[in-house]
Amino acid sequence: MPWSIRQRLTAWYSISLILILLLSGVFWYLHLSRSLVAQADTRLLEIGVELAASDLETLEGASHVAPFCEPNSLIRRNPWADHIQVVGPEGNISCHSPSLGDQHLPLSAEALTSSRKGKAFFETITFGDDESLRLLTYPTARDSGLPILIQVATDMTSVEKPFRELLLILGIFSPLVVIVLSFAGWFLAKKALAPVGRIITQVNEIDATNLTQRLPKVTSDDEIGRLVDTFNSMLDRLEESFKKVRQFTGDASHELRTPLAILQGETEVCLRWAKDLEEYRQTLESNLEEINRMGRIIEDLLTLSKEEAGTAPLVLETFNLTDLLQDLYLQGKTLGEPRDIDVLLKMEVSEDPEMRGDKWRLHQMLLNIVANGIKYTPEGGSVKITLRVENECAVVAVSDTGIGIEPEHLSHVFDRFYRTDEARNRSEGGTGLGLAIARLIARAHNGRITVESEIGKGSTFTCYLPLSGPPENIKKL
Repeated sequence: MPWSIRQRLTAWYSISLILILLLSGVFWYLHLSRSLVAQADTRLLEIGVELAASDLETLEGASHVAPFCEPNSLIRRNPWADHIQVVGPEGNISCHSPSLGDQHLPLSAEALTSSRKGKAFFETITFGDDESLRLLTYPTARDSGLPILIQVATDMTSVEKPFRELLLILGIFSPLVVIVLSFAGWFLAKKALAPVGRIITQVNEIDATNLTQRLPKVTSDDEIGRLVDTFNSMLDRLEESFKKVRQFTGDASHELRTPLAILQGETEVCLRWAKDLEEYRQTLESNLEEINRMGRIIEDLLTLSKEEAGTAPLVLETFNLTDLLQDLYLQGKTLGEPRDIDVLLKMEVSEDPEMRGDKWRLHQMLLNIVANGIKYTPEGGSVKITLRVENECAVVAVSDTGIGIEPEHLSHVFDRFYRTDEARNRSEGGTGLGLAIARLIARAHNGRITVESEIGKGSTFTCYLPLSGPPENIKKL
């Protein structure tokens, strides 16, 4: 089974602790060993210097190894170290301390070479029965040329004892420290991850039936606080997505119910009471109108759904906005002719503005607004399209002389399927989605749409669209 976060945190904590103790133990071991050896070397050098300053000339003629130096009582009076030995110019042992007995300190080739250069030489040797000694070979200058070598050695037991004690302490207490602190890390990890466990429990309780529920806010601005904020933000998006899905389902079922009922009723009446071919033809024509209406509703719903989900890509290009409005004007004239509605175009610009955006989508947006104005304008009225440029922003206003919109309805005219006059809208064949789609297209182009209206005098829809188009990171509706 994969390890939990708590187990991984404890394992990493324990491994880090072991590495820290190991590295620190090695560091202190090396530091202590060097320090103690340096102290021993300093002490041996001090003895060698003091012996070199004493009168050793009387030892030159000695031809035998004496148990102690009778002519020079300096060695006997000062118990400096375990062993002292004086080697004459000819390589004979002139004098040594009584502690050596019948043995003598070795003179290595490295020490002899260093002595010929007039340099002191330190080394660690094994002496007697595996006795470890720190040995100094110190040369003393003489007028005759060849130096007298003073060898001073001390037992390494006093130096190695702290090493053994340190190793014992590290070997015994380090595992105990690791075990104790690992349990402490396990407890602290549990304490630190407790809020995560509570978050998991609360999130598991949230499903499609209670998406309005949110995780309790935390006061701390740490990772847990940001995690809670992230979950709540995700739940907000999920709730909004579920609302759109439910709204789409409800809108579709609501809007399709009426044409389906008409289809069913007319078909049943036709089957029961129709006598001749003309009655059948009338019924089929009516059914076809309702089928076309359902098709428009479904097409607009799918378009709106894609746009809200961000799956409808924008095809960005630079185009002449005047040309687009000219095409819009011609289409508006065609739509207004059956009801004798005059469509006007007014260009309040000194030159043709260039705009970056999705030309087809912007045309769809403006055509929905113009068609909506024509739909609610009585016969003989007019719809005026005006273009001006303000602060690098194209302002397209569509004004009609229609029935107007009551103030309480103004804030809802861009909602899907919202109608101020249900019967009239159905008779005109609208789906109630045109303005909702128009608002989405405007927002996708980093713009906006406003509406002003007065009952009995008409309405004005104003589109504000940046000429530079949407930002580079916005590619979809």
